[in-house]
Amino acid sequence: MISKTFRIARMIVFASFALSSTAWGVTCSNASLSGTYGFLHDGTDSSGTPATAAVSRITFHSATGTFTVETTASHDGVIATESLTGIYTLASNCTGTGSPTGASPFFMVVTSTGFLALHPFSEGFAVKQGSPTCSNAAVIGSFGFETTGLFLAGAPATGWVAFIGDLKLTVSPSGEGVISGHVAGSEGATTLTFAPVTGSYTVDKDCRGRATILPMGGSEMHFSLVVVDGGKEMLAVETDADTVVSGTVVDARRRHVTRFSGD
Repeated sequence: MISKTFRIARMIVFASFALSSTAWGVTCSNASLSGTYGFLHDGTDSSGTPATAAVSRITFHSATGTFTVETTASHDGVIATESLTGIYTLASNCTGTGSPTGASPFFMVVTSTGFLALHPFSEGFAVKQGSPTCSNAAVIGSFGFETTGLFLAGAPATGWVAFIGDLKLTVSPSGEGVISGHVAGSEGATTLTFAPVTGSYTVDKDCRGRATILPMGGSEMHFSLVVVDGGKEMLAVETDADTVVSGTVVDARRRHVTRFSGD
């Protein structure tokens, strides 16, 4: 029932965005989604339990109405990388449909920063990449960090999890990305108070990357990243086996957090 309620609520939100776009006089076309975006999306099974967490880099080609996607996903705790192509169409009221080749379609609503998306038992949001190329130095500074999801049997703990913290990203003289900061969390019924963390990160030219975070006295957490908004935000999915966890890393100077999720 909870899962069904969330899905109904999400549909109401999407409808509201569509009506708002029309009311504001905003007119969309395929060109309204053009270029590369980071896309964070989560899925549930019929009982509402997280089954998939994923981060994608999706590029829309408005001249041909096509898109390409590279995804890192956790499907029930099994990590996989996937690529696909498809076609998309946007109506003048800023609603649209994406149809991946060989898969069922998803519905979209264009926003000022990217788009929201809905697929059976899943939803997500996308933010425009904002920079043609990226590097470790493009994402230095202080960031807020949050993730939510599920640890399955075989992970360091079992059950619902959430983590929040502050991370400082710097670059060493040799060019390596270095992480320091503090993270707190909840693993099932266990509350984890703020503890120091260390780690490392690497950002590739295409704005995809990887990060490792090690809380003091805890287990390493590994993430796949997509840098968006010109380095002001990163979308992340945990890539450790038996985890279904995703979240965001947001520049601390930024006052608006983009994440949209009913979970």
